[in-house]
Amino acid sequence: MRRSRRAWEAFQSGHEPVGVSGQVLTSWRRSRWSGVDPGRTEIPIVDVDTDSEFVRIASPVVLRAADSLTGGPACLALADAHGHVVWRWVSEPAIGRALDAQGMQHGSFFAEQRVGTNGIGTSLESRELATVFGPDHYVEAFHRWACVAAPVVHPVTGRVHGAVNVTCFAEDANQFLRALTRSLADTVSSRIAEHGSREERALLDAFVSGRVRTTAPVVAVTSSLMFTDDVAGAWGLEHRTVWELVRHAGPAADVVVRDGLRARVHPLVGIDGALLTLHPDPTSAAVPPTPESSPLEAAEADVIARTLAECRGNKSVAAATLGISRATLYQKLRRYRISWAPDTSRAL
Repeated sequence: MRRSRRAWEAFQSGHEPVGVSGQVLTSWRRSRWSGVDPGRTEIPIVDVDTDSEFVRIASPVVLRAADSLTGGPACLALADAHGHVVWRWVSEPAIGRALDAQGMQHGSFFAEQRVGTNGIGTSLESRELATVFGPDHYVEAFHRWACVAAPVVHPVTGRVHGAVNVTCFAEDANQFLRALTRSLADTVSSRIAEHGSREERALLDAFVSGRVRTTAPVVAVTSSLMFTDDVAGAWGLEHRTVWELVRHAGPAADVVVRDGLRARVHPLVGIDGALLTLHPDPTSAAVPPTPESSPLEAAEADVIARTLAECRGNKSVAAATLGISRATLYQKLRRYRISWAPDTSRAL
């Protein structure tokens, strides 16, 4: 510990430290570049969702490890992907009070760029297991603590869902914490993947089924996924915004998803999600954007439009002329938003 303290003091005085890990040294440098003051402790605290899907999946896994922490007072915690503490367990009230006084509580923001080298922030920044014992922390007030954290990464998508963190007093730290934290993070990742695969299949089935039942643009959404067809995608809908609207909307609600666009909300059965059918907002002057097309797609759209006009809007004849099925023609008409109506401007 004394050696690590000397390394920290050397770095803070502008000298090259000796005896510190490459991970910690790199994190110290990032902390300095971010303008973190090693002599001050100001941990931002915000409101967080303590009942998120991540917490519901991860907390039982982490809590089962509580009996393994026999080396002294300890804390188990979960942080979201941004570095906010969203769940915490302490082995005894004394360490809970000490952590509260330090600022580690629900909603505390431990991003590395805000509070310097620490278990949660450094593991999320590096996307790997982070071991931060005593003076490895960039901020001096944290030197009494030891933290080991690991990011929870989806094994297929690579998405970071959050981090698992184990904290104890520096004098109680041991290398067992590394193996424990890594195992917890891996187990949580597997559970999320198992849950996500079921959710993804169910949402995709709902999306495909919804497209068959309607010609309106379709969106299928859960808290972690969103599928859109080409027309809906052209509106540039933001997943988080859509999900927040769905969460607060009742069944069959009609909500404004953005200027000029409304959506009918159809809750899904079996998963926490919804299918949205989109339609223009008659009270708005906004016009939907045209989906971006490649030159080849633009040429195809032009041929289809001309053929449909030559066939006087008869889709069966147009499909036969183009050499495609009626189902394929309907798909392309929706894709390119092509419609045809007879020109009556010259009628007598």
